[in-house]
Amino acid sequence: MRLKTFAAQTLTQAMSDVRHEMGPDAVIIATSDGPDGGVQVRAATEAPMRSEPVEPVREISERLIEHADIERGAFEDAQLDRVIHALGYHRAPGIAAQALMRSAQDLADGHSVARLAHAMESRYTFQPLPAVPEHPVLFAGTPGVGKTSTLAKTAARCVAAGASPTLISCDGERAGADARLRALAEKMQAGFRAVDDPREMADVMAEIEGPVLIDSPAVNPFELDDLDMTLAFADSAEAEIVYIFDAGLSAEDAEDAASLFASIGASRAIPVKLDCARRMGAILGVGETGLAFAQISSTPFIGGGLAPATPLRLARALIEDRLNPFDDEDM
Repeated sequence: MRLKTFAAQTLTQAMSDVRHEMGPDAVIIATSDGPDGGVQVRAATEAPMRSEPVEPVREISERLIEHADIERGAFEDAQLDRVIHALGYHRAPGIAAQALMRSAQDLADGHSVARLAHAMESRYTFQPLPAVPEHPVLFAGTPGVGKTSTLAKTAARCVAAGASPTLISCDGERAGADARLRALAEKMQAGFRAVDDPREMADVMAEIEGPVLIDSPAVNPFELDDLDMTLAFADSAEAEIVYIFDAGLSAEDAEDAASLFASIGASRAIPVKLDCARRMGAILGVGETGLAFAQISSTPFIGGGLAPATPLRLARALIEDRLNPFDDEDM
């Protein structure tokens, strides 16, 4: 199944765009007001959507300028030029890119990182997790994304702040998952429990005092049964769901998955593997769903492996932390 969000000034135009791109068999999942006015329509189809040719960065940037009503002289503004090229290089979602460019242009004479940070702060939400979470936190995501590592990094922050968290594994079907989390808990002198189902989770939670961090089973967000199980574990623990995602995903796939996690109550997201990703439009795609950015992870090491997500950190990752690709027309 493929999902995509369409934005237009009217519902009629949005529906026309859905039919044009996804075909007559597309199913409308939800409609809502657009962030900049107009409407948004989320549609799904079983058939693969038509692929688009890969465009050079310069051509993408020129197209973004045209649709965002940015003056053609934007490329004469070196700092805005870097913002525009960065958005093009990372394959930022079109609507998001246009809004970010307009906001970046409003901050005249600023450095490119500062201008992109200003634009991201005006469009997205940032809510870092406290060092010692006041409520249980359930880490959710797809197979192999790094949920357990992110939980361990969160636990390390908690221990460093003087608290003693309890780590709970409900991912017993994956080989070695319980053993790995137990070993991590022992190294940090944290508590550890393993549960097999939501009912057992509720019983265990009644026995625990202090912060609780939960490693949930990996899921395919496009399988509703998987999402239902994640929600059942979260409800039984009265836990906040935090979506963990690979920063190297395509923006469209990341936005679709994040929307589905948001539909079961996820409120925050943590992009991981920033050190391995080159194009990170996924970060902007997830931001479009309304999930708040909590932390970012750009190292495999447990100690010091998480930093609070801020507009400046994400802007720096998108502009400064990459090899400069902006003159490579083959990208």
